[in-house]
Amino acid sequence: MRINKKLGLLAMCTGVLVGSNALAQDTENILEEITVTGSYIKSSRSDAASPVDVVDSAYISRSGAFSIGEITSKLSVNSGSENQADSFTSGATQGTSNVNLRGLGLSSTLVLVNGRRQTIAATLANDGSVFVDTGTVPLAALDRVEVLKEGAASAYGSDAVAGVVNYILKKDFEGFELNGGYQSTSSDNQDTTEASFLWGFGSDQTRLNIAGAIMRQDPLSVADRPFIADNAISTLGRSFILLGPDNVAAGDYAGTYAPGENVPDPNCLGNGGILIPQASGSRCGFFYGPRFNIVNEEERNQLYGNVVHEFSDTLTLTAELGYTKHKVIDNPQSPSYPNLAFPVVLPGQAGSPFNVPVLWLGRPLGSDFESPLAPRENETIRAVLELDGAFNDNWSWNGALTFSSNERETIQPDTISSRLNNALAGMGGVSGTETFNIFDSSANSAELIDYLSVDTVTNRESDLTVFDFVTTGELFAMEAGAVGFAAGVQYRDESYSVARNEIYTQTIDPVTGATVPVDLIFLGGGFPLDQDRQSYAAFAEMQIPVTENLEVNVAARYEDLETDSSLDPKLSVRWQATDELVLRGSVSTAFREPSLSQFSALETSLQGIQDFNPDGTPKGGAVFIRVTSAGNPNLTPEESTNYNFGAIWSPTDNFDMRIDYWMFEYEDVITIESAQGKLLNDLNGPDITRLDGDNSQLVGISANYINAASVDTDGIDIALNYLYPTSVGEFGAHLNATRTLSYEIPNPAGGTLDVAGLFNHDNFARSIPETKANLALDWTMNNHSAAVIAYYVDSYETTRAVPPTADANIDSWITVDLQYAYNMDFDGSEAVITVGLKNVFDEEPPVVYDGVNFSYDPKHHDPRGQMFYVRGKYRF
Repeated sequence: MRINKKLGLLAMCTGVLVGSNALAQDTENILEEITVTGSYIKSSRSDAASPVDVVDSAYISRSGAFSIGEITSKLSVNSGSENQADSFTSGATQGTSNVNLRGLGLSSTLVLVNGRRQTIAATLANDGSVFVDTGTVPLAALDRVEVLKEGAASAYGSDAVAGVVNYILKKDFEGFELNGGYQSTSSDNQDTTEASFLWGFGSDQTRLNIAGAIMRQDPLSVADRPFIADNAISTLGRSFILLGPDNVAAGDYAGTYAPGENVPDPNCLGNGGILIPQASGSRCGFFYGPRFNIVNEEERNQLYGNVVHEFSDTLTLTAELGYTKHKVIDNPQSPSYPNLAFPVVLPGQAGSPFNVPVLWLGRPLGSDFESPLAPRENETIRAVLELDGAFNDNWSWNGALTFSSNERETIQPDTISSRLNNALAGMGGVSGTETFNIFDSSANSAELIDYLSVDTVTNRESDLTVFDFVTTGELFAMEAGAVGFAAGVQYRDESYSVARNEIYTQTIDPVTGATVPVDLIFLGGGFPLDQDRQSYAAFAEMQIPVTENLEVNVAARYEDLETDSSLDPKLSVRWQATDELVLRGSVSTAFREPSLSQFSALETSLQGIQDFNPDGTPKGGAVFIRVTSAGNPNLTPEESTNYNFGAIWSPTDNFDMRIDYWMFEYEDVITIESAQGKLLNDLNGPDITRLDGDNSQLVGISANYINAASVDTDGIDIALNYLYPTSVGEFGAHLNATRTLSYEIPNPAGGTLDVAGLFNHDNFARSIPETKANLALDWTMNNHSAAVIAYYVDSYETTRAVPPTADANIDSWITVDLQYAYNMDFDGSEAVITVGLKNVFDEEPPVVYDGVNFSYDPKHHDPRGQMFYVRGKYRF
């Protein structure tokens, strides 16, 4: 049994921001008795013991968000999530969105829907993280988002290390509501349109809510934002290295050449390539950046419904059913990948004009070809059956069965290696007699190109079934009040499978036992996977009113896993120091079980890697190579000890301030070894693959899942909320900010390294700006309302070796959004027209030197520029 040990500090401050957070409105007058995220004990207190932010429907509306990812990505407590997945740093997650609280990793935030677990997305981030796809949450039915900003394993079990994000959907809506929205970038008309409905009706005993939505998004090419692709250049366009002296008398390649000289495509510039000088000659580089999209063409269709039926005063049935289908339709790629075999072409082969052998450095299809597409498709189903009952006036119970499933199909184009080799030797095509000319692409027929090309197909599926049973009530009365109690059990069954088409599936040689490479020139493929597991848990929680002003909450959960077990306790304290001041604090432990893919999967992704010479100087520029990540059956659960100390000051009914100091001591963090870091540690190590021995052309890197020592991080959250009523309407000001004071990880050279304020290209941490903040100013009067929201991301730095023309500093970024809404009341109905501008001053994202990747950070910045939107809502 793994029992987390660091428990026992008394916390003098707590926080449940259910109502007067910088992002929230006052819900205390609306909800008489609620169950807040992080606790199973019902309470009407809006400043209880655990730090919870509530993003309410009013803020969601004022933000002008067109997706769930747009809401959570701008939370100050969120850092390093992938809600604008690009083809280079997050190609596997395109068409999804996620949350990353405190920057502790996508896998370390537990995502709930209506307080219940959702299956993970059937895909992996580049760093091997698993996550819940928040894009499957129906925005049309969203009521609020509750964000618990501390570990919550004592309540929810595995995954709640950094905290919990709970998406609460509407259940009591009455009437019929139609919504439509249109958004467009101001400079180049990248459009997004959406339409939705929400219908609620029923009787005193039965209520039914149904919501549906469609979204259509036009693409935005990198070619429309060329400044973000300055470094997206490959040295492998169409070039040759002569292996002997030669003289070519005529033709495009006419000239005299020395041994070892680099010879580029003579039509390099005309074909859209770029000449890159070498020590001897030059190479034709491939400017691939403009080929890709910043925003892909996408469509999303959603349907959600719930029904609540009261059999009696003590028994209620709730059923939910949701469905999401999300397609990434275009997603253009490079015409082909480079041939990593770097074959030697003999005179007379493949259209060679040379009289000596040459080494081919290039790709079968280069700048003079169209881009193929790499579409993705997601389908998610969620079903919940829940019963609420009561034993008596003081004790109630809740039982629920939840099933969720995600299926994802990914298509990625490549070239068949054996067919290309045959065609280079003049034995290609259906006839077996065709030659593929790598010196003059116009000599190749469309039929031959189709014969060489292939789409790799990967199908993944994740399922999760959960049974919960919880009972809650009052144990006994004390002088200061009743002691609240909750206890329950949980059973989870999850599965994960991966299947690929035949050419993309790796096999084992029955004689040698070695892995047989797939028959592709670039992509690495993987093995099939079909795994499942079960876990059991029991938990209890007690809320003790020690005195009229002092409340103590204790909780613990035991989780029995197939490979391990964990006991996680929590202690929190709330002290009403004065009428205006509440002090709060908590200490708890949390854990995360390795995912099924981290135990067993074998995956290959593409990453931009900078190679080096033995003397430490860079070897050319960064290039995309295969990075193979292997599962590790010996992984152990991650563990953390979490602390939160804070104060809530409310001197008037119209003002409150909340400040919290938080700290996480995170051990045995699971991640994939950094491929770049592994190469830097040993240029010719056993997991480094080179074409021909030490220090030759880099081809691939093998990186394993490991328990990577520890992360120690701490920081401060600040929230201010001020309402000012006047004769010309009510004004509001709301500030929410997070400051990361430190983020320490192991230093390979010994000791620790503080990576807060760094881009972190060569370690397992993601980019971590030290400060993120949101400031919202709003005004309402009669039928009018307006809002101004400013978003701030602090500056940070990259530790990459940058060229003289680049800067290691990544500037701070401030964007401002404006919105105006007019509400028209009719007899029994209403209509609302909303117009807004996002990024009013058209701020470009800060420049990031990230080698061959885009020159901005998609985890923190948005390159779309100024955007205009209009929305209409009609309710009757």
